[in-house]
Amino acid sequence: MRPRSSLLAASLIVVAGLGAAHASGFAISELSITGLSESDALVANTYSLGALAYNPAAMAFHKGGYDLGLLGIYDHTQVTPAGGAGPVVATTPHWQTMPDLFWADKIAPHTRFGFGINEPYGLQIAWPAQTFPTLAQGPAAALAPTYTQLRLFDVAPSFSYRFGPVAVDAGADYYDAHRTVLGTPFATVSGSGAQVGAHVGALGQWGTLGVGINYRSAVNVPLDGTFSATGSSVPINATLHLPWQWAVGVNEALNTKLGVEFDFDRTGWSRFSNIVVTPAPGAGGGPALLTSTYDWQSSNAYRLGVHYALSRHVRLRAGYAYDVTGATNTDFSARVPDANRQEFSFGASQRLGAWSLSAGYMYVLFNTRTYASATPLSGTDPNGTSAYNGTYQTHAQLFGVSISRRFS
Repeated sequence: MRPRSSLLAASLIVVAGLGAAHASGFAISELSITGLSESDALVANTYSLGALAYNPAAMAFHKGGYDLGLLGIYDHTQVTPAGGAGPVVATTPHWQTMPDLFWADKIAPHTRFGFGINEPYGLQIAWPAQTFPTLAQGPAAALAPTYTQLRLFDVAPSFSYRFGPVAVDAGADYYDAHRTVLGTPFATVSGSGAQVGAHVGALGQWGTLGVGINYRSAVNVPLDGTFSATGSSVPINATLHLPWQWAVGVNEALNTKLGVEFDFDRTGWSRFSNIVVTPAPGAGGGPALLTSTYDWQSSNAYRLGVHYALSRHVRLRAGYAYDVTGATNTDFSARVPDANRQEFSFGASQRLGAWSLSAGYMYVLFNTRTYASATPLSGTDPNGTSAYNGTYQTHAQLFGVSISRRFS
């Protein structure tokens, strides 16, 4: 029974690692291709359909329309583990694709209804089983972080109302964590769950100046999962704590062709104080099997977007962002080797009557992160210990295309 118990404990640690993975390295800020092109600085934008997903209050400045895009992500992560033979590249599938949609229409002179569908958390990472020397052999090999995947959709209906130069909105966020797969060399945990949150926002336009704010609530998503190993399957429960988010932005048209926006975002990563895993009621219930403590902190992002009208029908875009990680060294995990990052982006759109075609590109450069803990691995949780000591490097490229149509 001892080997099975060790595998179960290791696998529950994996479930706790889901929180870390989600909170730091698995968030996707890009909600449209326009946003991709301007480094997501769109909270105060009243003219682009691609801005509606960032602040649905902007719907009240449009008669209606939709924006449909497809985002592709290529990422590369590697570690040079302390005591290892050299760099090891994560074996994650490098290419991933994600859709996004926002649709809005007029339901009264000053009222709009719309909904967005996107995948705000949808990355994955996999390490070869022998990556980290401390976790390469013996009982500790059951703790090696070989695979982590999270795919979570957000369906977000909204109402927006405009009075004079100011519009407000309120809506819901239905989060569907429809696929979580987490693995060690000897066991796999899979599960799913859903929960509803809320968002509110406001947007004002005074001449050439736009000011916007948007807030999304924190949500606790209950997960029903299954621990699977050779010859055994145990149902388990956990909770995925999604952080609150708020953003404020200022948009200014400098002249008839050139406009600029600056946004400030803050995300409540500090909600990840701990993850508690319990046996499912169908397995007999009982006290917590594992309580895993974390030490993340809320963090900020600073975004600058620029757009230039090359002609009546062609608009060029560019952006820069500096995004601060919420992951601290106290409980660092190789499942999410996150670091502060810089984002460089550009794109363009072509208008064809009521239709528009857009394309964008972003390069994300993570700061090199060297982790050196003096705490040896002594239990069943390698987070925050010397087992993960090493130098981590990541970069990513994002590509996207979209089609949008304005209603008359």
